[in-house]
Amino acid sequence: MAEHIHWKKTTNPNYLGAYAFDEGKDMIVQVKDVKIETVQNQQGKEDKPVMHFEGDVKPLILNSTNMSAIEKATGSAYMDEWVGKKLQLYVTMVSAFGTTTDAVRVREFAPNV
Repeated sequence: MAEHIHWKKTTNPNYLGAYAFDEGKDMIVQVKDVKIETVQNQQGKEDKPVMHFEGDVKPLILNSTNMSAIEKATGSAYMDEWVGKKLQLYVTMVSAFGTTTDAVRVREFAPNV
């Protein structure tokens, strides 16, 4: 039987996406750092906050939804205070760019680990 592989895993994107999650499972990560980086999006290049994690986990481009959740989970609005904290990531369906798609989100509470 062939291995069950999501096609996006073969494109080797630079950032964490829904494809990296086992179906129905959350991912616990520890924040290594948060940097402002120039990233490519549909409108061109843009400076965005990017969160890097300990271990073999690709970085996550942060949006306001996830940053608000991180603030709640860590108790701090300051990105430098997120370093070393553990977060719980999950995948959910969202409406974006005129379509419904999978997106990585951050739970609004600290993981119980």
